Amino acid sequence: MLEIINEYYYYLVQLINNFSNISLNAYIILGIAVVFLALYKLRNYPILSTISVGFSFFPVLIHELGHAFAAQLIGGQVDDIRMILSNKKQQEAGKQGYAITRANHRFKFIFITFFGYVAPPLMLLLGIYLVHKGFTFIFLFLCIFFLVFYFVQTKQKWIPLILLIIVGYCCYNIIFQHQPLITNSTSILYNTLLGLLLGETVQSVFITTKTTFSKNAAEWDGSALKSLTHIPTIIWWLLWTLISVTTIYNVLIIIFSR
Repeated sequence: MLEIINEYYYYLVQLINNFSNISLNAYIILGIAVVFLALYKLRNYPILSTISVGFSFFPVLIHELGHAFAAQLIGGQVDDIRMILSNKKQQEAGKQGYAITRANHRFKFIFITFFGYVAPPLMLLLGIYLVHKGFTFIFLFLCIFFLVFYFVQTKQKWIPLILLIIVGYCCYNIIFQHQPLITNSTSILYNTLLGLLLGETVQSVFITTKTTFSKNAAEWDGSALKSLTHIPTIIWWLLWTLISVTTIYNVLIIIFSR
């Protein structure tokens, strides 16, 4: 029994060491962020719309997981987490994804609603900080944890299942096969995910600003919070903007200080 524990401990340490070698690449992070923003701007073009959906999947998922995980933290309930995977359906629904949550208190609804726009900048700052301090593996474990959480809570089981299989296969190859292609790609993938989160954080500032000051804005998190709290939407916009801008500033400081 002790030998089995030691063996698994060795594999865990090996996985941690492999991911601890990841370094920040400012060019990849900023490049992916720029591409993300450009694709969103050009998303109405036929070919680019499909690519844009692919690029926005991870950031939108983090946003929706923010709502869902907040619900779980405060004793609410998550009925579904659904991602909309075509530009046409996104335009019809007026959203890229959504989380269906329930709570028995107004305060809980406020917390759940507010946390959506907080999740991407929080994950971005956490991902940057952890790799900066050499604890990249913690971000990896968090991503796996959120994938499992997503699998449990969504009715679209096939999406997280495919992602979990890919992540599991990559981890297996890093530990047992030592395939250079997969091992070397982890750093690129890590920086790419951070770039997508940076793009989403910047984009959310523009989207929330436009929506806040639009007279014909559709129902969104800001208007929902106004209904729940009677606090003007502009206050919630200021809070989200402050969090996003502070995150962007700190991220740029860290990646350019290396």
